[in-house]
Parts: sequence; structure tokens; C-alpha cells
Amino acid sequence: MASSPLSDFREFIRTLEAEADLVRIKEQVDARFDIAAYTRRSCDLKGPAFLFDQVAGYPGWQVVAGSYGVLRRLLRALDCDQKTAVEKYRAAINNPLAPVRVSGPAPHQAILWEGSDLDLARLPITTHSEKDAAPYITAGVQVVRDANSQMQHLGIHRMQVKGPRRLGFWGGNLRRITRTLLANEERGVETEIAVVLGAPPAFTMASTARVSHHVDKTGIAGALIGKPLEIYPCKRIGVDVPAAEIVLEGILLSGVREEEGPFGEFTGCYSGKRLAPVMEVRAITMREEPLYQDALTGMPMTEDQTLTWLPRTVAIAEDASRVHPEILAVNWAVGDGGIYQAVIAIRKRVETEPWNVISHVLSGNSLVKYCVVVDDDIDVFDAQQVAWAINTRVQPHRDVHIYPTMVGAPLDPSAPLPNQTSKLGIDATIPAGEERWRYEKIRVPGSDQVKW
Repeated sequence: MASSPLSDFREFIRTLEAEADLVRIKEQVDARFDIAAYTRRSCDLKGPAFLFDQVAGYPGWQVVAGSYGVLRRLLRALDCDQKTAVEKYRAAINNPLAPVRVSGPAPHQAILWEGSDLDLARLPITTHSEKDAAPYITAGVQVVRDANSQMQHLGIHRMQVKGPRRLGFWGGNLRRITRTLLANEERGVETEIAVVLGAPPAFTMASTARVSHHVDKTGIAGALIGKPLEIYPCKRIGVDVPAAEIVLEGILLSGVREEEGPFGEFTGCYSGKRLAPVMEVRAITMREEPLYQDALTGMPMTEDQTLTWLPRTVAIAEDASRVHPEILAVNWAVGDGGIYQAVIAIRKRVETEPWNVISHVLSGNSLVKYCVVVDDDIDVFDAQQVAWAINTRVQPHRDVHIYPTMVGAPLDPSAPLPNQTSKLGIDATIPAGEERWRYEKIRVPGSDQVKW
């Protein structure tokens, strides 16, 4: 099967350029702020991705930025619309295809840096925000192996440059990369880690899936592509990775925690300093003329929110479906600035059903602080329609409920205590027993067919 925008990062970039959704910047730019400034502006205007041909201090290097900066590029890789993307991703989670291990040389192993050649300062690692502590690797997919089960775990977490061969790693204590480190530390074994840059888009999307720790996310990537993903053994560690642009190989140092941060987070606010694990880089492999991939994090909408939109939407859909048989559409409304907001369309049969859905979703998802349930005539992907439903179908004393104390998002700056928050539910469905014509949308016949 030929490569596709979903199975090959370079093919994805070529496709974006051919469709005028990627712009080459020939002028010289700086890795500190300049590249992020282009991506920030493009995310705000729903503009293109960028390929930077000249980065000051890094002759011969090209940097790709903003490849997932807007949702349409994620959907382009998947070749479908938003609703179908949710269905496709959900099906991939439920029907994974195990990867195939290839023993031959990997495309990203044409060049090897180790020994005296090994220095992170040779990579065009970017600095995004004015108060970031240092340059950060932000687009790398981390891969680790559990020493007990031998299962590989994936995730995307920021990595702060701390020295020529040293990276700070922050993934949160409940995420699978850190949990694997903690489990391996208890057993007294090293945690080998690979950081994959320019990975197949399907692999990147799969790495953010919110699934059981007993699920190998690489199988989700295969299901998205439609065939088992080929993976290759790393040069110096016992971890397998797909074909990529650049792969960093090393270990997470057992028992070592160092200060990390601050960093401009997906919330649009800065996280503070904290003690975090450290990666010791032991080798770097790459293609001939590799592309360094950068991904912006910050005020919505950026690549962080785009890449987590699918897994969080699917997780919400799974929770809602457990208590209601007719969940018609779900949207984690991050594209509208709702980084902690879920919108769910149902076919309501009895008056209290929306509250079953709201209570279950809010209690089951720490990252959902606001949950809105609407009728089947409202498009959950259209913020204007959702706002219209809230304004015309909701009486606050009857249809809004505050849940005083629940488990919340760890990075919510408004939280009174870590991982603690109040939450809010809104039933924006038409009240049962009322005359539905009063809530009917006004329509102009033929307006959807007019062209000029």
C-alpha cells in the first residue's frame, strides 16, 4: 500500500503544500520566538502550516511548524469531516491492529549522532512564549517500555532542554509515561525512552488516545491507517518506533527529579516550576536532510488542542453512551475556547435524561468542567447554534446545576486545590411537554442553495 498523508509525515507535508495549506518561508528566522510567532498568527487566523528554509544558527536545517495548527489539517490527514473523524477514531480504539516489527534499517537511521557528535544544541529546538524557561521539544511522541509487561506506552509531553544531553520531562504523575517510570523505578530497572519527531500522523494521533493502560496505542495507529503500522528497533535502546524524521534515544534517570518550567500551557496560562523526571539522551538518529517538527502550545486554538480534540471527544462520547442509548453527536468545544467544555446532542425521551448524561460525563472526566446537552436539531460543532440553544431554551433556575466539589484538571489555574474543582451542567434541550413550535428554528427555504 502506498504511503498516505495519514501514514507518512513527509507525504502529509507534501499534500499540505500541494493544496496551498503550507507556506514556505525563505527568509531567515530565529528559533527563539520567530517560528512560534508565525504559528501563533496562523492559528488565530486559521491560516497555513509553515516550512522554514533558513533558521539562524542552524545551517541546512528546515523546520515544519503548525502542521496540526487548525482542525482542518487533522481532518485532511484523516480524509473526513468532524463527525466522521470521531466515529473513525472511536472505531480504531475499539478495533486496533497490532504493529509489524521490521528488522531492516529504518528511514530515520541514515544519520547517527552519539559520543562527541551528540549535542541537543545542534537541533533547531524552539522557544515559544516569553516566560518559557528554555527551548522545549513539543512535537515529540515519547515511547517507553514497561519492564514487567513489555508493553510499549506512548504520549506527547513537553521536554525542556537542560544541557547537551539532558531533557526535563513533564507528563503528570497519572499519565502512562510517568507511571511506567515509577513502576520501573520500583523494580530497580532503567526506563528506556525514544522521542519521535516527524512521526506518521496516525501515530501522533494515536499517542493522545485516552484508553486503558493495558492498551497498546500503536494498534490504534494501524487501525486509523487501515493496515498494521511498521515499527523498527532503535539503535541503542530496546524500544520500537515507526519511520520518522528524527528519533532521540535514551533513558529516564531513575530517582532523579529536577526543576522544570515555567511553560506556556494549553490552558493559555503558564504553569509554574516543579520537580520533574529527566531524560539522558544517548543517541539521535535521523533521515538525510531531516525536517525538525515543532508544535505550538498556548492560548486556544493551537496544535495542543487540535491533537487532543479527538481523544477527548471520543472519551466523552464513550462516557455519555453508557447512560443514554441515543447520543447523536459529541464535541469537546476547545475550538471555541472551551478547553474544559463538552457539548452533547441527544434524542431526549424523558425530561431527566440530560441530567443522567451531564452527571456521568462530569464525574467521569476530570478535564470536563462544563457540560451542555442539546437536542438533535443543534449542531454541536457550531458554537453559534449552541449559544442560541442556551439563550432560547434554558431557564437558569431550572436548567443549570452546579456540582460543588469534583475531580478537576491539574492545570486549571482557577482550581482551589490541585485536581479539585466545582463543575456546571446545562440542560439546553426543549422542556418536555411544552409546545415545540415555540422553539423551532426559523428557516428560509432555498437559502442553502443560493450561490454568488
